[in-house]
Amino acid sequence: MEYVLEEVKTLLEEEFVDYGYYKTYRYLNQEKGLKIGAYRTYTLMKTHNLLKFQRNKLKKVNRNWVKELVPSVQSEFSFLEFDIKYVYIQGTRSNAQVLTILDVYSRWQLGQYIANSIKSEDVIRLFEQVFETYPMPQQFIVRNDNGSQFEATIVQDYLRQKGVIQEFTKPATPEQNAHIEAYHSIMESAVCQRFDFENLEDFKQTMARWKKFYNFQRIHGGLGYISPRKFLQLIGVKIDPKWEN
Repeated sequence: MEYVLEEVKTLLEEEFVDYGYYKTYRYLNQEKGLKIGAYRTYTLMKTHNLLKFQRNKLKKVNRNWVKELVPSVQSEFSFLEFDIKYVYIQGTRSNAQVLTILDVYSRWQLGQYIANSIKSEDVIRLFEQVFETYPMPQQFIVRNDNGSQFEATIVQDYLRQKGVIQEFTKPATPEQNAHIEAYHSIMESAVCQRFDFENLEDFKQTMARWKKFYNFQRIHGGLGYISPRKFLQLIGVKIDPKWEN
């Protein structure tokens, strides 16, 4: 149901969509091919405060919206994009979620968190690992979409306290998060379409190998057909051995 929930949230984030549960139910069946009933749609939306009368009562969160489609980045680790991708686990017939943080300048994958469900606390935990592992600048920018895990007050407050500027893409504009979307496309082709996973642990082990290959070996057209590791070395960044984990 996590996948259905994200589809509902994505739909309701559209600028002019004011659907109640019944129109949402029809949309899921007709446009997404999801076999979910009207009552189950209602229950799902009510549980997560997504019904029309509930949404009208929610306090709007102030967000720093994206101003430039393509960010102007001049140095490593100064502009990051992060997002969540769903991956099907064949052995358990369920979806896993992968949260990934990507450096736009070098395309270096700074961290990933994998679980059946990712919460706001997991976003903070992954950023804590990034701060502990990498020589991050005093201030940098992160860009993300409007997922509930990212817009949560605790995440916004955490990043603000760390001196991080958080940008939100506008609804239904994946091109504003193009680098992480491109990474997901690469991951889909190189990993998801080539392997069947027995369970979550099997997927995690595969993704650990993938992360190391992506950062240290995979050549990237956007970097002049060299790997992120070689690109960072060319600009004078010393690769710390702990970055391999």
